[in-house]
Amino acid sequence: MPLNLRIFTFQVIDFPGRIPFTLGNLRDLQVLDIADNDLSSTLSSSKSSFLSSLENCRFLSYLSFARNPLISGYLPASIGNQSSSLRHFDASSCNISGRIPGDIGKWNLVEYVDFSGNQFSGTIPDRVCVRKNNLRYLSLHENQLEGILPLSLINCSELQVLNVANNNLSDTFPHWLGLLPKLLVLVLRSNKFHGSIQDSLTNFSFSKLQMVDLSHNDFTGLLPTEFFQNLKSLKEEANYGYADYQYSVNLTTKGVEREFKIKELRPIFSCIDLSDNGFHGEIPKVVGELRSLHALNLSHNSLTGPIPPSFGNLAALESLDLSFNKLSGRIPSQLTNLTFLEVLRFSNNNFVGPIPHGKQFDTFDSYSYQENLGLCGFPLSKECSNDERSEPEQDEEDNGNGIAFIWKVAMMGYGCGMVLGISMAYIVFTTGRPWWLVRMIERDLRNKVSS
Repeated sequence: MPLNLRIFTFQVIDFPGRIPFTLGNLRDLQVLDIADNDLSSTLSSSKSSFLSSLENCRFLSYLSFARNPLISGYLPASIGNQSSSLRHFDASSCNISGRIPGDIGKWNLVEYVDFSGNQFSGTIPDRVCVRKNNLRYLSLHENQLEGILPLSLINCSELQVLNVANNNLSDTFPHWLGLLPKLLVLVLRSNKFHGSIQDSLTNFSFSKLQMVDLSHNDFTGLLPTEFFQNLKSLKEEANYGYADYQYSVNLTTKGVEREFKIKELRPIFSCIDLSDNGFHGEIPKVVGELRSLHALNLSHNSLTGPIPPSFGNLAALESLDLSFNKLSGRIPSQLTNLTFLEVLRFSNNNFVGPIPHGKQFDTFDSYSYQENLGLCGFPLSKECSNDERSEPEQDEEDNGNGIAFIWKVAMMGYGCGMVLGISMAYIVFTTGRPWWLVRMIERDLRNKVSS
């Protein structure tokens, strides 16, 4: 193997063997991809770990040894000594245990700023060393990691994808990640994250975020209104990735786990999954402002109240799952405006009234609405009673007859007043009673005649 090798990829599916420690001799190595094999190594052994040997590869920018289940041990504390050029680190689906090292976010790219040829007073060197973290992709999902997310990740100002799903991490919501200005994807699925999702630190927190998966954790409290409010990129018409190369993210949408590719200048499939937690309270109306959102899953919580009518503004929505909550009220007719909707799950709630019809709603079967005893109409077998009208009909009638109803009330009041006034005048002048009213009228008449 030539020592000046720059790109090394080895993807013979399920190929067994031990990862050689001598990889560290490839000093000019830039790309190392040995994913999807049965290669083995003990990461925690500094003497035989290939990961420790790669500290000698100072130009390494892409490192993936994902989906090698025989790689075991824990990530060494010296992981911060990896290549200062590292952009892509994928150690997913191995057998890594222990805690995430506190230095994992301290990869630094050394840059030199040239000041030669400028007119400055005083003594200034020709070149000044500036340190900048260049990590963009970090995936550690499907391991046995525990503990908390290290705060050193706040140094990764270029980070776009963070995936730590399917581990045993136990931490509160890492709201400080909202300060990462380029974070597009945050996946914390299937861990032991707990507590309420605190409000963001600034108005710009998570402003670029487009994929959020916090499902299968122990989060509690109200759904965070400000968190949704700050998702500014989901309020825009189009969402684009900014990666120099392709990223992969596995998410469960429309009931199926899928692999999504994030490519340069390509739209990103945007989604929010907060399912299987302990959220309660009503769904914030601001969620309806995320018009570029493709999938929303709030199922298996304890949410109450109605579906906000603002959901009708989610024009790009393809999947909506609100099942297994305690939601109530009518299903808003505005949801029929969602012409891209493919998956709808409202089962196991307390919805009532007729199911809206038209457009995409005519394509959903009874499975979408089961265990809502108050619902009626197609596609359920329960028919609506005669006095029940669908919400669109009710809205149309209210809008069309609102002004007429006001005029009817006014005319009724005017008519009743005239009849009552004439009747009282007839009684007063024919009977002379009540005497105080007759005297008051006679006095007024005398004053007008004398004047």
